[in-house]
Amino acid sequence: MSTHTPAAITMTNFKLVVGDLAAAERFYTAMGMKPVSRNTGGDAEVRQTQCWMSETGGGNAFTLILTQFLALPPPRKPVYPGEIWLVFTVPDVDAMVALVAREGGSILRPGENILDHNVRAAVVADPEGHPIELVGPLRG
Repeated sequence: MSTHTPAAITMTNFKLVVGDLAAAERFYTAMGMKPVSRNTGGDAEVRQTQCWMSETGGGNAFTLILTQFLALPPPRKPVYPGEIWLVFTVPDVDAMVALVAREGGSILRPGENILDHNVRAAVVADPEGHPIELVGPLRG
């Protein structure tokens, strides 16, 4: 049995690599995220431009870092179900699904009540294909 004590960690950010930073920022802003800051940095192949976003617009909240690498080709479009999903809690799953469709995203699984978890959920994708699970209150 190991006696190693793991280091304490806190997850504060999630970096999402995109092919078109401006388009990704417009999409996530339409979903309700607010820009915190923008920057460009890094050397050689990891030179990147970023838009940091949070639900409050402040840096103290969990931050989604939209990142476009400047010297590398855009990432391949994720194939559903992929490896990683963003998950957002929303007040109205079906309204957010409609907004995603209007903003150029796609609907992978329409809203449905998940009684085992007492929530309504849907799976959508941003315009670049990154899966997003939407979770909210049960409907009707």
